[in-house]
Amino acid sequence: MEKHLGGAVVHIKLANQVSFLNRAALLGVLDGMPRDGQVLLDARETDYIDPDILDLLRDFAEVTAPARGIEVSRLGFDPAHRMPDLIRYVDHSSRELQDSFTPKDVLGLFRDGHERFRTGRQLTRDLGRQMRATAGKQHPLAVVLSCIDSRAPSELIFDLGLGDILNIRVAGNVISGEVLGSMEYACEVAGARLILVMGHTRCGAVTAAVDLAGSPQTVAEATGCEHLEPIIQIIQQSVGKPSGHAHASPSEKEAYVNGVARANVEHVTDMILSRSRTINKLHGSGRVAIVGAIYDVTTGNIEFLPHGDACAA
Repeated sequence: MEKHLGGAVVHIKLANQVSFLNRAALLGVLDGMPRDGQVLLDARETDYIDPDILDLLRDFAEVTAPARGIEVSRLGFDPAHRMPDLIRYVDHSSRELQDSFTPKDVLGLFRDGHERFRTGRQLTRDLGRQMRATAGKQHPLAVVLSCIDSRAPSELIFDLGLGDILNIRVAGNVISGEVLGSMEYACEVAGARLILVMGHTRCGAVTAAVDLAGSPQTVAEATGCEHLEPIIQIIQQSVGKPSGHAHASPSEKEAYVNGVARANVEHVTDMILSRSRTINKLHGSGRVAIVGAIYDVTTGNIEFLPHGDACAA
């Protein structure tokens, strides 16, 4: 059972060789399909299907399923089977879905998507279809502010498709006027219901901010990056005493940096509300929620922080 944006889909993955021996099991699954449901027949890894089984599948798709209000989607059948690819379930965000979802609903989708990512059970998607469906208009459910780190791509971590989220990526997942303007557009104009600020463990920007706290060197002198200073300054607002890690072991230093990354996420979520009247108003009306999270690049786990909106609990 796959939980897509538009509802649950029963995903039937056919074997490599489908013979008459599979008939009873397949018939039992098809007969057990609930009325008004969705089913995906997946033959992408199938090399042979017995003619009697093909007749069974065609009869189900053309006669039995319509009579019971079941919509049948198909993928991967050989052209000779006369069952071309067809996806009928909704697997991307639409205006209707966006209007019907609350911030808590969207956070639930994030939680479910991450669990699929973590356990290797990502949804079956037709990205070409999603591209065509979202080409004219987008209806994103959330905006995600995350770090540029190559190990933390939001769409993969939360098993999301094209058009589902607006993604802002900047080192250290910090805010600026440009970031706030993008968030305001995402929520006020594009209709996003959730703002997620996602930091991560072993963050290079946070590590640099920790190492440079109390240093006589400027950020440019220490790193050779002439425009990194504003990012480091924001992160350093979450750094404790400069001497707090000076004599720490590597594991203690890593734990300290990860703690700063967490504090930085909490600080940024507070800054968003205090600096943007637009988002503050949307948040106050309940239309938009703001949630922080920390992604662990070592384990793939994510922690939604209790700091902020109650829907994160």
